[in-house]
This record gives sequence, structure tokens and C-alpha cells, in this order.
Amino acid sequence: MSNDVKNNRIVSNDITAQNRPQTTFKSNLDLPDVDTCMARLALVSQQKSASAIMRWLGLPPSTHSNWKRRNSVNYDRVVEGLLRHNVSLDWFFAPSTDLFYPNVSSVVSETGTEYQSNEAVTLTLKALEHVEPIMQHYKVEMTEQNRQIMAETFLKRRGDGMLLDTALRQVAIALATAQGNAEG
Repeated sequence: MSNDVKNNRIVSNDITAQNRPQTTFKSNLDLPDVDTCMARLALVSQQKSASAIMRWLGLPPSTHSNWKRRNSVNYDRVVEGLLRHNVSLDWFFAPSTDLFYPNVSSVVSETGTEYQSNEAVTLTLKALEHVEPIMQHYKVEMTEQNRQIMAETFLKRRGDGMLLDTALRQVAIALATAQGNAEG
């Protein structure tokens, strides 16, 4: 069996290996079933039929009937299609989970004489740009603590929304801060 390297991946030239059905990955995670997967794909793709959704993913239209027959979704193909369309995997696989995002952007690296911009700083400035006019409109005091709460809330959003639990926690933090300021 010979292999070729394409896009930094080793691609097998073994035709039998390419045509062999993929083994089902057994996981303890609660991944979406076929119907849930299709419902989420219909939402994000804005397609009505299963065959149109499959084409949107870049898959043959018959893929859906294969999934239904096997009662199993080929998630790696779904991931490839979602990423190709810049759709958040968080939204698809964990829509009601407030996930942890490690802060790996705090490391500054050099490229020649230029420094790469720190993504965390850029995101914080964008958040402040958005929240400060809201704070001014509602006459919220421009303290560092208030700015921080508002910026954190902005950064915890998912698309145009926020998980209810996350929103309630942020409101509780804001209320506790306001009560502390009113009492102190």
C-alpha cells in the first residue's frame, strides 16, 4: 500500500481501505441523533429537504437515507461541512452548554520586528466599543468593575444570543455589584 501526502495529510492509495465502511465510534458523549442532527442542519443551512441539506454539507444526497438506515451519523463529515461554512461546532454539538474556552491568545510571539496582535485585547476593546454606549444610554457609572461586567457579558454571547443560565449569572453579578455600591 502506498500513500500520498496532500494538504499535510497522508492519503491512502489503497482503494479497498477507501471503500471500507467506517467503524462506528462509540462514545459516552450524548451526540445528536439523526433527527436532531438534521433539524440543526436545516436551521443553519436554511434548506428544507434532506437532499438539499446534504448538498449544502458537500455530501451526496443519498447520505441522509444511509444515516437513517444505519441510525448513525458520520459526524466527521458533518464537522467538515460545518467548518467549511464557518458554523460554530459549539452551537451544533453543545447548544445548551456554557463551554470553557482556554485563554491561549495571551502569548505574544514575534515575527521579525513586528508583534502579532493579542487577540484577547482586541476582543476586549471590541466589547467595550459595543457596551460603553449602552452604559452611557442607561447612565451606568463608568467604573472599571461595571465595564468588566458588561464586557464579560458581551464576550459570553453565542451568535446573537446567550444561554439563559449565563445571562442570569451575569445579571446576578451586576445586581450584587449594584447592591454593594449602594450599601457601601
